[in-house]
Amino acid sequence: MASAARALHINVVLDTVCPWCYIGRRRLAKAIALAKDKWSDIDISVEYSPYQLDSSMGTGLDKQEIYRNKFGARADQIHQRTAAVGKEEGIEFDFGGKISNTLDSHRLIDYAKLDGSGAEEKVVESLMHRYFELAQDIGDISTLVEAAKDSGLDEATTKAYLESDDGIDTVKQKIKQAQRLGVSGVPFYIINDRYGISGAESPETFLAGFAKALGLDS
Repeated sequence: MASAARALHINVVLDTVCPWCYIGRRRLAKAIALAKDKWSDIDISVEYSPYQLDSSMGTGLDKQEIYRNKFGARADQIHQRTAAVGKEEGIEFDFGGKISNTLDSHRLIDYAKLDGSGAEEKVVESLMHRYFELAQDIGDISTLVEAAKDSGLDEATTKAYLESDDGIDTVKQKIKQAQRLGVSGVPFYIINDRYGISGAESPETFLAGFAKALGLDS
């Protein structure tokens, strides 16, 4: 096991419908691999914290209409750029389908964390793959349950949890906590509770941030 001085904890603040959070996820994974190669005794843990780009959003809305209302004539250009960057990271973006309020998807991530089996990481991946590449609505309970099944969680108990009000206040409190810390956009990465990186930076930038947080030479 790594010594305490080599322990690296990464808190990823994200929204599940943020495309740059998905790109950042891929880049962070590359950075973690680089860090393990560079510092053989490093112990890295990752957790996820919720953020909502639009907490007032409804459910089952047309994604393209939302984009047009938000970006206007620039929407297609923004999608083309995002798709090109995503392709470099192995992501095949599909900007069709429906978009919904992300509160329940964040509840599912928190629920997976409580499972203690490593399901949290798998849930985040499944949610983003389903939303960004399969154009599925991750505000729909059936889609969320499928993401839970992908991650090894029990279908019946997960469905019962999502159909209840459990975890809603916790997620909202975590979002407020991120805002109090000064997070105003995502993705945002908090390393060892003292160093922040904003945006889907390059693996090399993440690696330099890791070194800084650990007090090591990059």
